[in-house]
Amino acid sequence: MSQAWYDNAIAPDGNSEDGCRPEEAQALRLYLDDKIDVAKAARLITAPTEASQDPGADLPNTWGLLQDALIELPDSQQKVVRLISNIRDLPDFDLDSRGKKRSGPLQSLSSSLWYNLPSFANHWYDGNWWYYQNEWRKKPHLYTSQEKLNQIANLSRAEALFAHTVILGERVKYEGLSRLCDTLEDSKAAIKIEIHAVREWLLNARDLLYDMSRTPRTHNRLFSNSDIRDKIAKHEMHVSVKNERDLWQGSGGSSLERWKFWKQRLKDLQDDDDQDEETKKAVREALDAMR
Repeated sequence: MSQAWYDNAIAPDGNSEDGCRPEEAQALRLYLDDKIDVAKAARLITAPTEASQDPGADLPNTWGLLQDALIELPDSQQKVVRLISNIRDLPDFDLDSRGKKRSGPLQSLSSSLWYNLPSFANHWYDGNWWYYQNEWRKKPHLYTSQEKLNQIANLSRAEALFAHTVILGERVKYEGLSRLCDTLEDSKAAIKIEIHAVREWLLNARDLLYDMSRTPRTHNRLFSNSDIRDKIAKHEMHVSVKNERDLWQGSGGSSLERWKFWKQRLKDLQDDDDQDEETKKAVREALDAMR
């Protein structure tokens, strides 16, 4: 990656207050260029935060650097995930014995560096809210450019890689199954856009998703249309979502029956003449990954 990417990470749009510290960007570059190993990179990237008198105030920009790298540097995603895992496994850094200020994600006495990567998951989900809320269904014209489709694919691939770790916890695994539900069970799905997310999940975490489908699991991310309508009747969900996931007539939760339905939907989309060639190619790749 060019120096310009790292310069922008330090000072986005010329504003250094919103960026990471130069030492962090330099450590990441050395690591991604294979000039230092992952253990050394983890120590170098976290050193400025540990040296700060208010580590909690600095964490968001550190997480921002790593999360931007995940989405914007797709060829380095596996290495970045490995780096984040190494940061999580660093020895406990005692804030109180060192007289550090507690603020933000480190305000609670039960929080610490670096175990559980304080606020990392919140930063990820908040920063990518548009992805988790299927914003493209409201404004599809904003998400059909090649740049945006690549961003969606990169984000989904990062999610799938996270699912093999404890970085985002169990939730991200259910996000993977939920992505298949949203795209393949909903007649309103923006297939041209959403299929790129489905493809990346299946290419990078198919076995994990299949294993989850083999064992019945319940989760609020796996509601069926029937579940949604029951929740609406109990005033636990808004009536505006009554037609979501309307193509699947079975029960909620994970199951092999639901998996088979997704596979058949991909087969149907592969033969759908209304889909353009790029979309059909993504469908074929997703279907091949499903095996």
